Amino acid sequence: MSADREELEVIIETIRCGNSLKISAIDVATGTEVSITAPLDVDEAYSHKIATSKLERRLAQADNKPDSTKPESTQKGVIV
Repeated sequence: MSADREELEVIIETIRCGNSLKISAIDVATGTEVSITAPLDVDEAYSHKIATSKLERRLAQADNKPDSTKPESTQKGVIV
């Protein structure tokens, strides 16, 4: 995360899928979304913490990503 973002505002969404839960965490500022799958009997606070930690890691990776979206390759051919 960048230094100017001190407080992370997150939307947590929980959906039951059969005998498991899909927990999604969405960053309000960027719209970045991550999700985890957990068993039905998981502690809600714990699963929210895991999803939020995953989101923080994703945002930190996005901050460290180079600006160029074109992959650097010395190989010939088409990248699909």
